[in-house]
Amino acid sequence: MRFLTSTSLSLTLLALASCGPTASDPAVQLSDISGDWSLDASSSKIAFASIKVGELIETHYFPGLSGSMSESGETVIDIPLDQVETKIDLRNERMRTMFFETDAHPTAQIRASVDPFAFADLPIGGRVEAELDAVLSLHGSDSTVFADVFVTRIAASRVEVATSEPVVVHVADHNLEAGLEALREVAGLTDITPAVPVTFTLVFEAANAG
Repeated sequence: MRFLTSTSLSLTLLALASCGPTASDPAVQLSDISGDWSLDASSSKIAFASIKVGELIETHYFPGLSGSMSESGETVIDIPLDQVETKIDLRNERMRTMFFETDAHPTAQIRASVDPFAFADLPIGGRVEAELDAVLSLHGSDSTVFADVFVTRIAASRVEVATSEPVVVHVADHNLEAGLEALREVAGLTDITPAVPVTFTLVFEAANAG
């Protein structure tokens, strides 16, 4: 199983200098920024697609993401499944109650431990490609997931991690087959593909930027 996890964002950016230039100074290296990093929810998105009867593709996403990276490399992203947005209210409700079962499992979580030196010298505007791995907790089960991503330093104290290609999540890896079948039946479809392409864009900002 593979997923966006994005988020292994190897941007855990080290903890040297607690004095001197602020994190918003363009001259500051990532390796000079101390403290934690927080996810900018307004600039971040995790999206996925459903494929019905082999050819009908519809896209959905999760607003309201939250997360952080510590300077030691521990990264956590929380995904509010009960806020899933499919652009149709009835479908939103069915996804929450029948598929994700958000009364029992309201959130999914991605956890990763990252090498804090991996992107220490990335300049503003610089971009590198990497493979990230993490643990995805979804619907009561954990799995190791992988994503090929672009890591871009978009400002002095902001870094973006985005998928370079979709990551496929298989519903069977998280015991979601019954929920998928329930959706198929209520929608009167012949099939819904049990492999879900996922993409993400995650933007982190240094907590001590200023």
